[in-house]
Amino acid sequence: MARPAHTSDEAVLAAVAAQPEASAAELADALGMGQSTAAKRLAALEGAGAVRRTPGGRENGRRVPDRWAVTHTKPGRPGGGMSGSKTSPPEGNTRERSSSAARLGRGELGSLVRDYLAARPDETFGPAALSKTLARSQGAISNSLATMAARGEVVLASDTPRRYRIAKTKR
Repeated sequence: MARPAHTSDEAVLAAVAAQPEASAAELADALGMGQSTAAKRLAALEGAGAVRRTPGGRENGRRVPDRWAVTHTKPGRPGGGMSGSKTSPPEGNTRERSSSAARLGRGELGSLVRDYLAARPDETFGPAALSKTLARSQGAISNSLATMAARGEVVLASDTPRRYRIAKTKR
């Protein structure tokens, strides 16, 4: 099957709405894209608050796939009225960002990470968790966290495993 060059976030949301509680593999088949691509797109939409994940857990020692559903923040509009192929930015972020596959400009990854951590000041995150949530490279996020820690923007809360949190601002 020929794969489309790009599937908009609206198309992904429509597929999730048409198949509530579907797995990433089922949605990938419906959209004509790879399963890993669908999983990354769903994770990005989850970070934007447009979809919710129901963890599958384990059954008889085997992992059961997570299930996905659209969150309804406005009546009749999935994802709170997202338009075009843009995803809603994370909380506190006023810039629009394109789908997770788009290349970020200089300093934008740091802003995404900082905004995500600032929205959750009492939680700690490792580079792997942030990578899954933001659908970005774990190595790039790790480098960004190290740079922000050196500047005092984030705090290394745990060395093994590495976990970071947003630095408390002094008033």
